Amino acid sequence: MAQIVLSHPMERMVFQRNNSNQGTIIIAGTYLSAVDRIEARVVPKWVGSGTSTNWIVIQNNPSNGYFSGTLTVQAGWYQLEVNAFKNNNLVDGKIIQRIGVGEVFVIAGQSNAQGGAGVSTSAEDDRVSTIDYTEAYSDYNKLPIGFSKLAGDSTAIGPFHYVPWAWGRLGDLLVQKLNVPVLFYGAAHGGTSSTQWGNSSQGLPFDGPDWINRAHGAPYRALENSVAIYASLTGLRGVLWHQGESDPDTDPGTYYTNMVNVINETRENSEFPDLAWVIARASRNPDEHPNPIAGQNALINNDAGLPYVFPGPETDPIFGGDKRTDGIHFDTYAGQAEFANVWNASLDNNFFSNSNPMMPSPLLALNLACNPNNPSQPITLSVPGSYAQYYWSNRNNTDNEARGRNSSGCCTYTFLPPAGYERLNWTAINNNTNTLTTAPARLAASVRKSSKKTFFSPIVNLSSFPLPSTPTFVTSATTIRPGESVTLTGSGCNASYAWSTGATNNPLVVSPLTSTSYYVQCKTLNCYINSTPKNITVTTCSPNSLFLQGSVTNTQYPYQSKQTVQSTQKIQVSGKVDYTAKNKVELLPGFESKNGSVFKATIQDCN
Repeated sequence: MAQIVLSHPMERMVFQRNNSNQGTIIIAGTYLSAVDRIEARVVPKWVGSGTSTNWIVIQNNPSNGYFSGTLTVQAGWYQLEVNAFKNNNLVDGKIIQRIGVGEVFVIAGQSNAQGGAGVSTSAEDDRVSTIDYTEAYSDYNKLPIGFSKLAGDSTAIGPFHYVPWAWGRLGDLLVQKLNVPVLFYGAAHGGTSSTQWGNSSQGLPFDGPDWINRAHGAPYRALENSVAIYASLTGLRGVLWHQGESDPDTDPGTYYTNMVNVINETRENSEFPDLAWVIARASRNPDEHPNPIAGQNALINNDAGLPYVFPGPETDPIFGGDKRTDGIHFDTYAGQAEFANVWNASLDNNFFSNSNPMMPSPLLALNLACNPNNPSQPITLSVPGSYAQYYWSNRNNTDNEARGRNSSGCCTYTFLPPAGYERLNWTAINNNTNTLTTAPARLAASVRKSSKKTFFSPIVNLSSFPLPSTPTFVTSATTIRPGESVTLTGSGCNASYAWSTGATNNPLVVSPLTSTSYYVQCKTLNCYINSTPKNITVTTCSPNSLFLQGSVTNTQYPYQSKQTVQSTQKIQVSGKVDYTAKNKVELLPGFESKNGSVFKATIQDCN
């Protein structure tokens, strides 16, 4: 039976590498039985696709119902292996077949970036990934988390594109050139102008057709979700911008101002002021237009006022019926091949050396407390820190809730998240607080800052959450002398006993040197309940009469009684003992004090 379940990372997920060709794989999951160590390593999928690591401990003694840790690796395409141990014995192991450290991009702009009617060129290389999902309304509750190969004519590039267009071909070129995996997010919106992008990024109204769904934040919302939500999980190299066909008469200064608003908004949403943008020079509709080109060049050339904006390809020179059948769109295989070629050429060593990638964000920490006296809601989870919004998930979206929809001029497309994608529902629990008290379930938290930057917790599978019963225990004595032992015996626990001393055996023999309070826990995997504590008094002053026997061979603690002391002890040469009683000290037949031994008898009350 499975004893651990991995929730992060997911198959085909690609983490952004840094400029030293390294990246951090974030690992998390749930343990379904007790574990005390989690280890992980990566193995390249084939020779030359990365560098193996040794087994690395990512967490010792996990608690709070989940484990979490990181593994730093060289860029590459890997198999990830995770093992769980208890007392150095292997409990369970899990494998993610494909995981990457490489380059992550967001595509934005209009139809020549989004794609649509005509052919599409999927990726041949296994290392090109995307989100196979589209949702026109960019509804946060619908957005799944999962990754697929960018393959086939009908693969979406989520969160918004519904076809691969030319990006599969570019993915092949990049992975072959860089020898690292590539992940694309799609946030372009066909038929949109720079003014619509600029105004929607600022929450302002604009003139435009209803299908742009201004009320839902389009066209900017999908880009916001890409840089603030998805890129928080994977990291991001930059935004690939191809737009201008809808701005033939836009003044260059206006184009520049519109796009500054968009660029700055992505940097605020991602909380990464160095976020790179690569700007294509594009205007053909079907003629070339100098105004948007001038605005695009102004964005690229103003390094002092707008750093980290890089030159993309000039795509206007790619034209002809074999490249663009309508004079506008790269809707043929030949046109898409050239489109991908010029984009690949622009993503050169200068770009990768001088851009600063945004690295993935750590997962949120969760604190778990159990409520064994509340069987209907025994779990309390909390998120440390203060955020603008909190969301909790206790179930997956149904098919109807998860189904994404998008449309082109001719058709409506519907997408369900593929098998293996997470489709967490963030609306079933209406609880915008940092704490959730809930019934057993598969649980997760996400939070959003005022910048829109979003963070996710591990998914914690607490669907099975057995509650402990209330334990009791008895003691063989309540008062002992120093050095004596007492036996504690627990009962009534339906799980494991854990004493306040840290011991787990039952019964437990203890020899306290001073008066001590003890309790016992009844402990399930993620929950415990304490017994009523009991005090063991350690004293030389007994409230009862004492009858003493045996041999005394060394110095003893005094024997004191609030009543009487009777003794038949034999005090050896090395022995020393004091008797004190309030009423009477009586040395009975059989008592013996060897020559050289010491004993003392005193009539006195003790305290």
